[in-house]
Amino acid sequence: MNDRMYTHANPYILVYHERAAALCAKELHNLGVTNIHIASSEEEVEPLLDQVEIIFCWKFPIRLFAKAPALKWVQLMGAGVDDVVLSRQLPKEVVLTRIIGQFGAAMAEYVFAHVLYQIKQLEMWRTQQQELIWKPKSVPLMRNKTMAIAGIGSIGQEVIRLGRAFGMRVIGLSKTSASAHWVDQHYSTNQWGEFVAKADIIVITLPHTAATQGVFNRKIFDQMKSDVIIVNVGRGAVLNEDDLVHFLQRHEQSVAILDVFNTEPLPKASPLWTMPNVVITPHISGPSSMVDVSVFFYENLQRYVQGDRLHGQVDVEAEY
Repeated sequence: MNDRMYTHANPYILVYHERAAALCAKELHNLGVTNIHIASSEEEVEPLLDQVEIIFCWKFPIRLFAKAPALKWVQLMGAGVDDVVLSRQLPKEVVLTRIIGQFGAAMAEYVFAHVLYQIKQLEMWRTQQQELIWKPKSVPLMRNKTMAIAGIGSIGQEVIRLGRAFGMRVIGLSKTSASAHWVDQHYSTNQWGEFVAKADIIVITLPHTAATQGVFNRKIFDQMKSDVIIVNVGRGAVLNEDDLVHFLQRHEQSVAILDVFNTEPLPKASPLWTMPNVVITPHISGPSSMVDVSVFFYENLQRYVQGDRLHGQVDVEAEY
């Protein structure tokens, strides 16, 4: 940790959340944290900026980071960091951390709930029941499928773990080979075409960086199988929605399961809403509770005052 980090054992903490700042502060008080100040709007934040040393926040007004001269550490309440790092408005000397280790299980369950629904054709059986039809049919086995995970961080690793439990062949793509041991075959970021061409199911857990912006585009979609299942629980900006619509219109056997979008809420004018081979959920695959994120912050705060390296520290230059 840099020399500028630690100052004293009772740092000035600002908790910012548009709806739940008071609830979060209460959880921290219950854990024994003091010197907490709360805000839920820019107007409430600005009078506090001169003294704040730590900001614990959800969707903080990014331009205000530079107006806090004593700021040393920003702890985000979620896993995503793209809005902060891509803005380039966080002073270089400020340490940025994100929540880690809390979302993988829920997001992997989301992925497999939807994948099983598609593979096992549950909608077909429900329709037959409603129409009083008894018509047996064999359906595919998960163990005969290849699942491709784009992004092998903690969330991707949990998806891989469940995929292995089903006996699936699991392949993965990531920027480095550090997580290659998790998968049956690893691909680098210059092998997108080969990677997607082998997949029956593609699960996107990528962060949004300058390098991943719109990486799922027409060129990549055109190399996928015509009946692929695409699940995006990463970031909406990594997928070109217009190109996805074009692909799905031409390949009606393909399915896209989307929990994240370029613009949220998804605009009502988006054609994705009414496409029969698209499933839309409102960014709910990785739920978190104020109790859990407050405990994560509290434990990091103990490291902070002791001068130890913080968990979830972001490499701002790498953008994740």
